[in-house]
Amino acid sequence: MDLKWVKTFITIYEEGSFRAAAEKLFISQPSITVHIKALEEELQVQLFKREHTKITMTEIGKQYYMMGKKLLAQVEEDKRTIKSFSNNKKIRIVMALSSSLTSANILKIVHNFMYANPQYEIEIRMQETNHLDNLLKNEQIDIVISLNRTKSKDLHSEQILSESAKLIYSSNTQLVGDTFDQQLKNLFDSYPLYIGYLDEHAPIMEWLEKEYRIKQFNHVKDSIFAVRLIKENIGIGILPEFQVASEIAEEQLKVLDIGAIASLYRINIYISYKRDQEHIQPFLIYLRNQFQ
Repeated sequence: MDLKWVKTFITIYEEGSFRAAAEKLFISQPSITVHIKALEEELQVQLFKREHTKITMTEIGKQYYMMGKKLLAQVEEDKRTIKSFSNNKKIRIVMALSSSLTSANILKIVHNFMYANPQYEIEIRMQETNHLDNLLKNEQIDIVISLNRTKSKDLHSEQILSESAKLIYSSNTQLVGDTFDQQLKNLFDSYPLYIGYLDEHAPIMEWLEKEYRIKQFNHVKDSIFAVRLIKENIGIGILPEFQVASEIAEEQLKVLDIGAIASLYRINIYISYKRDQEHIQPFLIYLRNQFQ
């Protein structure tokens, strides 16, 4: 996801129109339209309703505004943190992070490592899994954290976490039914199920469709967006607990075990890297300790 798209969306929201946003950002109005179309395709949602020349924000668009503001604020905070260490010689690490894991506290772990080890500078790139092996081989990136193990014999992968998927729902939702099966049926009857942010959903979804009547599937590519919608009690989702640990601790979300099928298709996090890189070893040790 390009941060320019998010900035454009926020500017439209605050300025009230595409034209005003274009003037404030010093870009053309067609460029504004391209940014919003790209963002909507990435998120797989409609952010604006269009009626001739008039646009209005959708309810999902209003939800995403706060998330976008938070994302840009975090990026600026990370820039300031890195800049504050710029007078010292840095040990630079480039890390690629699967977009599916942006809600799994990994960004916070990286921030805490840099705070405790100011000699390190870590660049984080949000990337899909395609071509990551080549980037590692060509030393364009040093570390990959993703849901997939590398397939290259020249690279090393290690599993740092494995959890079964659970049904995640808002703390504002009251479970109805005396048995686990009744509770699941009522949830699926009452709420749309958000999927699409984890490839590992496929076999679990096939099983659920055979066992239950799913009211509606809503495909959301961004796991942060899915978690926000679930917190707002707009839907339910299938996620491992590590992706929503802070929300569970703060009693914003609750979990329901969906049975043995989820344990068969566990969600794993892997670190992949090229061997014999001394400069990344302290960071690798820190990551392993955080996920133990």
